[in-house]
Amino acid sequence: MNNNASWLGLTVIAGLLATEVWAEDKNFGKATPNPNEIIEHFKEPAAQPAPADADDYQDVPESELENVRGLKKISNIDKATGRKVQLPTTVAEKAISMEILFDYNSATLNAQAKTQLEPVGKALASGELEGIKYRIEGHTDVVGGDQFNIELSRRRAEAVKAYLIDKFGIAGNAIQIEGRGRQELADAKNPTAEANRRVRIVSLGKQ
Repeated sequence: MNNNASWLGLTVIAGLLATEVWAEDKNFGKATPNPNEIIEHFKEPAAQPAPADADDYQDVPESELENVRGLKKISNIDKATGRKVQLPTTVAEKAISMEILFDYNSATLNAQAKTQLEPVGKALASGELEGIKYRIEGHTDVVGGDQFNIELSRRRAEAVKAYLIDKFGIAGNAIQIEGRGRQELADAKNPTAEANRRVRIVSLGKQ
């Protein structure tokens, strides 16, 4: 392996170690959500003051750190090398899941599915969520082969995207799609359950 490839590998690993991603999902199941519920879930929080750098407290005795702005010092210095390292950060992946109803073995949205998606489109097109981008994931149960389910779930995600664009004027480049097939079952104990045949919409934030 050449040096450039080695650096790339180290950079990717460092990035994974430095960021902890956890999911904040709201599962509506077969219910039709209220647009305001979706807006509140996806709305980005107000900007918070930047956390103090560990260097700001280098000269404060460890015993007194609890009394300094209520913060406790976390060292960002690697003891082995003496160099600064990136401290871990936590990223919340906000998403909603819905059991969108499709015809059997089909990626065509029926009337009930469009009714379910109506408030989703209104929320995503609202001013409160302006500038946010999304990923639409299609999910299936375990019936059928892996490749078949991945392709079917991708086409269903594409159908949802097309509906949101055509009906609500959401920009096409604001939505990515992905077919997950039978990966990441919502109800792993019942792999053939309807709950696994869902569409998940993930907020990617403002990019």
